[in-house]
Amino acid sequence: MNSYSLKKTAVKALAVVVALSTLTGLAACGSAQAADSGEKTLKVALVVPNKPYAYAEKDGSPAGFEYEVLKKIDDQNKNIKLEYSTLEYQNALIGLKEGKYDLVSGTFFRTPAREKDYLVTKPYNYYFLNLIVNPNSKIKTMEDLNGKSVVPIESTDGRYVAFRDWQKKHPNVKIKMEASSTQPTFTDMIQQVHDGTYDAVYLSKDQFDGVKDSLGYPMKVTDAVDGRDTVFLLNKKNQDAQQQVNKSIEALTKDGTLAGLTKKWFKQDNFALAEKLGIADNG
Repeated sequence: MNSYSLKKTAVKALAVVVALSTLTGLAACGSAQAADSGEKTLKVALVVPNKPYAYAEKDGSPAGFEYEVLKKIDDQNKNIKLEYSTLEYQNALIGLKEGKYDLVSGTFFRTPAREKDYLVTKPYNYYFLNLIVNPNSKIKTMEDLNGKSVVPIESTDGRYVAFRDWQKKHPNVKIKMEASSTQPTFTDMIQQVHDGTYDAVYLSKDQFDGVKDSLGYPMKVTDAVDGRDTVFLLNKKNQDAQQQVNKSIEALTKDGTLAGLTKKWFKQDNFALAEKLGIADNG
């Protein structure tokens, strides 16, 4: 696991410290400096691999859309600084519950279960869901899946909640989709459609694009069939941090910064598309 501490000054000097320090020594140093400056250190877990949302560069440093959003939030707050780690989905959530991390970024949907277990922020982006199907498939919409099957989704995954909500609104469309006890990789999900085990993957085009070059075979992506806002999750003890992050998200939404980042990373204004689909948060 790689850990990185972003500071507002002496970035080049910090890079040397990161290279030479142990994880324990780095955390202790960061805490001492935060205390001297009146800053609060928030330990952030970035879920990877989740390209283009968050991923690790070849040298292990974090990158991606969500990382850039968090850097903007860091810039907005003079009394907090963010220290990053990149790790897998389950380890991030376990670490958040145990208090090892203060905030987790992983393209999370707001769900009742997550609102019970964690503090959630205001939406910083919108996630549009598509169907990944074989090239010769005639499936274009959710309705086309009537009588067909979708790759199982882990019950704690926001996609599972989103899918079940769609089914509740469309009871006449019968789609087979079971809850999974594990979280398979995107590549494994797509492979199960490619080999004919299931008819479609309920996933985003962006996440498909992140793995398509490694598949070795072509697949087809439909237009967006659904969408949800995405939020950061915080440990229940971090109410002050939640308020600070929310204020930053509101400001960055209002001034168009977040929409600009979606254009950079996704080649479209996700906020405008969310308005068009009727899923935008206007509260």
